[in-house]
Amino acid sequence: MHVATTVKLACIDCHGGRGDVVRAAGAAPGSPAYEEAKRAAHVAPTRPDLWTSPANPERAYAQTLGESAAYVRFVNPGDLRAARVSCGQGGCHEAEVAQVEKSMMTTGPMLWAAALYNNGAFPLKQPRFGESYDEEGRPRRLFTVPAPTPEDLRRGVLPFLDPLPRFEIGQPSNVLRIFERGQQRPLELGIPFVDEPPGKPANRLSQRGLGTLNRTDPVWLNLQRTRLLDPMLSFLGTNDGPGDYRSSGCSACHVIYANDRSPAHSGPYAAFGNRARSVTEDPTIRRDESGHPIRHVFTNSIPSSQCVTCHHHPGTTVTNSYLGYTWWDNETDGELMYPDRERRLGAEETHRIQLRNPEGASLRGKWSDPEFLANVTDLNPRLTRTQFADFHGHGWIFRAVYKQDRKGRLLDADNRVVPHDDPDRFKKAVHLKDIHLEKGMHCTDCHFKQDAHGNGKLYGEVRAAVEIGCVDCHGTIQARTELKTSGPAAPRGGTDLSTLRTPFGQRRFQWRGDTLVQRSMVTRDLEWPVPQTADTIDPASAWSVANPEKAARSRYAKTLRRDGATWGDAVPRDQEARELAHADARMTCQACHTSWVTSCFGCHLPMKANQRKPALHNEGQLQRNWTSYNFQTIRDDVFMLAIDPTVMNHRISPARSSCAVLVGSQNQNREWVYSQQQTVSSEGLSGHAFSTFVPHTVRATETRGCADCHVSAQNDNNAWMAQLTMQGTNFYNFLGRYVFVGEGKAGFEAVVVTEQDEPQAVIGSYLHRLAYPSAHAAHEKRDRVLTERHRHRGSDVLDLFGRDEILSLQLRGEYLYTANGPGGFRAYDVAQIDQKGYSQRLFTAPVSPLGQRLYVKTRYATAVASPSTLAVDPTRTRLPENQEQPIHLVYAFIYVTDRYEGLVVIGNKLDSPNRPGVATLLDGDPANNFLERAATFNPNGALNGAVNLTVAGTHAYVAADSGLSVISLDDPLEPRLLATVGAPHVVKPRAVQVQFRYAFVTDSEGLKVIDITVPARPRPVPEATVRLADARGLYLVRTYAYVAAGRQGLAIVDIERPEAPRLDQVFDAGGAIDDAHDVKVGMTNASLFAYVADGANGLRVIQLTSPADTPTYLGFSPRPTPRLIATARTAGRALAVSEGTDRDRAVDESGNQIAVFNRVGSRPFNRAEMERLYLRDGRLYTVSDEPATKPRAPAAPRREEQPTEPPAGPRLRRGR
Repeated sequence: MHVATTVKLACIDCHGGRGDVVRAAGAAPGSPAYEEAKRAAHVAPTRPDLWTSPANPERAYAQTLGESAAYVRFVNPGDLRAARVSCGQGGCHEAEVAQVEKSMMTTGPMLWAAALYNNGAFPLKQPRFGESYDEEGRPRRLFTVPAPTPEDLRRGVLPFLDPLPRFEIGQPSNVLRIFERGQQRPLELGIPFVDEPPGKPANRLSQRGLGTLNRTDPVWLNLQRTRLLDPMLSFLGTNDGPGDYRSSGCSACHVIYANDRSPAHSGPYAAFGNRARSVTEDPTIRRDESGHPIRHVFTNSIPSSQCVTCHHHPGTTVTNSYLGYTWWDNETDGELMYPDRERRLGAEETHRIQLRNPEGASLRGKWSDPEFLANVTDLNPRLTRTQFADFHGHGWIFRAVYKQDRKGRLLDADNRVVPHDDPDRFKKAVHLKDIHLEKGMHCTDCHFKQDAHGNGKLYGEVRAAVEIGCVDCHGTIQARTELKTSGPAAPRGGTDLSTLRTPFGQRRFQWRGDTLVQRSMVTRDLEWPVPQTADTIDPASAWSVANPEKAARSRYAKTLRRDGATWGDAVPRDQEARELAHADARMTCQACHTSWVTSCFGCHLPMKANQRKPALHNEGQLQRNWTSYNFQTIRDDVFMLAIDPTVMNHRISPARSSCAVLVGSQNQNREWVYSQQQTVSSEGLSGHAFSTFVPHTVRATETRGCADCHVSAQNDNNAWMAQLTMQGTNFYNFLGRYVFVGEGKAGFEAVVVTEQDEPQAVIGSYLHRLAYPSAHAAHEKRDRVLTERHRHRGSDVLDLFGRDEILSLQLRGEYLYTANGPGGFRAYDVAQIDQKGYSQRLFTAPVSPLGQRLYVKTRYATAVASPSTLAVDPTRTRLPENQEQPIHLVYAFIYVTDRYEGLVVIGNKLDSPNRPGVATLLDGDPANNFLERAATFNPNGALNGAVNLTVAGTHAYVAADSGLSVISLDDPLEPRLLATVGAPHVVKPRAVQVQFRYAFVTDSEGLKVIDITVPARPRPVPEATVRLADARGLYLVRTYAYVAAGRQGLAIVDIERPEAPRLDQVFDAGGAIDDAHDVKVGMTNASLFAYVADGANGLRVIQLTSPADTPTYLGFSPRPTPRLIATARTAGRALAVSEGTDRDRAVDESGNQIAVFNRVGSRPFNRAEMERLYLRDGRLYTVSDEPATKPRAPAAPRREEQPTEPPAGPRLRRGR
């Protein structure tokens, strides 16, 4: 195993067993004498059923904890239960073993902490739980020894980690209707409850309090049973497919398995395939059996493919992005991925597939077949939209990411458009793997010994545990590198990188004159120059002379002063923060040096009973509830910035969506007791979580330009800026299985628009045809009519004369907020919408009117607006150690426009016993469900005739007879009128929407645009008018405005340049859409859909983009190619559609955070930080990617050139 000749080791020194047993002379393998000698020499297992061959068992997880430590050592001396007496014996690697036992790759606390806090299950944001086992396989608490100092704590060191508790102790954190108190005794399986009213089953989890019987928190259960970042280093890899083959403990990294045939990912190991088959000379090892290392050898030459067996999940930093790949979206090039005829799987086959791959869509796809999955790259020559990777951790498929412009057109290295039908498109377009990988670097060429092993301290977030930083190799603008580490986990004074050597005996870093050279840890004789930042801003340096265009861009970006005009020369290090626009003290390197980021919006976690599966941790007990893991929308088109956590000194860094969780639960009777519900974090922010992170997608050319973060001089990036600042763009919105349609006096309906199973394809869509061919054929046969829907007539039982007239509606959580004309405001209970046991799934109250009052009478309510489609609770308790920002009080209320009363604020007063605002609907107490009017605002009739509103930050924009009024809701109980834009600019407005610096209004003349850069001083843009005869509802989606245009159908307006909008197209489906009242847009998988309320025609479902019809569909804002795919004939005229959940919105236009961030101290920009990107002294600041001024004198004089190799051999050199 050890190739070093300095240490002489026998097999038993590491593996244990007996070395004094010798087989009898002439005993052939398999003979009785041979087998007897083998039994005597080898350690015997206590779980022989687990070890059926010399290969690693598949999906062993916690089963190995039941095996004896002696046999675990015999199988794998590197296992952490054995490493102290094998790797750590005799002073060999004792320190390394102790460090790995406490490393994050063993304990894995980051994801557990995020899941628990983000979903409200645990009140502390700092991790408290991690995985570790003693030699006997028992879970244990770990400590940092000695105890961390205050400075250690600030740098992310944890004092201790506890084992993950049993799920039975958890109390529901998001108390949905099913968890509320007041139910009758629980139903026992198979025993009917004779008192149950027909068509209205009692919610039975426990007749006692929270935390009893089934009234427990699913989050704790899911962490134990659903494969998330599992398995960690305490366990073997799952060893059931390419990308999942590895051992445990020390051997997990230092013993190489064949996982990937790409030379870029696997280096010299690529030649050995992706099936983990052995090429050892050992005659007892089968060559055709998977689950073996390539050779029985330890190595420090660890390829990236070995790292990616773990690091392809949000809990393990999704570092497959370094290779230029992201998760496949279950749709792109799907023609080759789904069978022509649906498979009807039995329970046993379903169970086997789910053990390999926790993602539900695999049950319908070909990739559930291990052989198909292992050879999926064979499809690459036939693929038209992407290329697939050769590694498949978790049983998943990964697709390549290519350079494209914002419209989705492929680009080559010179920014020339590559046609999508070019047969060589994937050779010409730039594959966006990290530039370091392109040079030949593997993960181990950057993350050295401590980053891999840890330092013996416990950490709760990955970046806190890293000692390397970009400047450690590349230096700063003032000086070349000193080759000392400087990251958060670096030791005092840093590790001296100049002393490190490769496995081939060479120095890893070496100066040759003014050029720093690094040598590969994986590939012998491979080396590359390491550019120095100081040289990139010095026009006289050899690097700048060789790369003039890159040098000019680098010099401009790195030396630009805060005045936005002065640049060219460096400033002293201690003056950077004060003088430079992009100082290291305020910005991370990756804020600019990132070509793309993973964009994963939405994660559906439906828990099902009657799914008996083992826990993956601790005792591995069997339980009947299990949750599949279903990512929803995965793309690579987003770039967002936010503030780093405290550990990283609150610098600006790229951000990503990190598990926008939607949960559901199916009981033992296969009834969905809750479905597709949001969660709320422990302190009340939405559980649709975000994180700042290191994307690992550095490129030399494909990096960020000035107009990626500032308003462009052409004013063509308004939507991009909304996305950058995390205000959202409606592009990723989630409407779910049910779309709610308002139908005036006919009430409202919930129309089923997607399939129940995964992938939840929109019925009639491109994905529906692929994944559900028989259902799609039936849909086509019935003329694309949607037949499943549930209706409420709109009136309560006491309203005998049907006063209600639903004109506007908004779904949030388990309640539907509505503006009911003469009926005022009402919140309907829709919690049972997916509960098949209910005969009436939509109702005004589950109890008598005396026990609940969720309506507020107004004279004539015309529109309702929630300040956020996300579930946010400003009333929750805050803990200082969590370092969260307060949630603005505006999110405690619901806002209604009334034709006569103006603006009505709905919610309880702050001192109400029924909880302030509408928090009563989130507190889990069914006894206080009463709402009242908090405020009425109509100063001097200024809001008479109000018909529509939108809430953007702490401002409400109200469309009324007087025009568009801007109202401050900074104190929602005391609104203030700031300004009104009336005729001739706005005439009889009908709808309003806001995107970043502009409000868009439909009125009697068409679509109008108003500049609201300063909300109190709105500026109409008269020339920005798109004439439409009957513009009604309006919805903004990135660079397009979708207008419900009455008889014209759906008008699609290009608003890329907000002050020069243009009508792109009008879609009426051949005249079928002729009464369009309202429109909402959302995304399912990789495609965009519009849902149009088409008056007497009902609800129309339009596929706007698809991989088949829209080659540019992966772009930031592809041009729509609309196609009518479904219609629901509603009971009344379809007038309004409920908006979907904002999955890409973390902060509002006023800088108030609404979604949780995963790390302590991390957050989105506040208003002042946003304004620094586009305002100077209160005036608009614009940029172009080319400097508008001349540079100052060079940053530094030309350096004296040194000989390439000094006479005495390579010379170690410090930077100057």
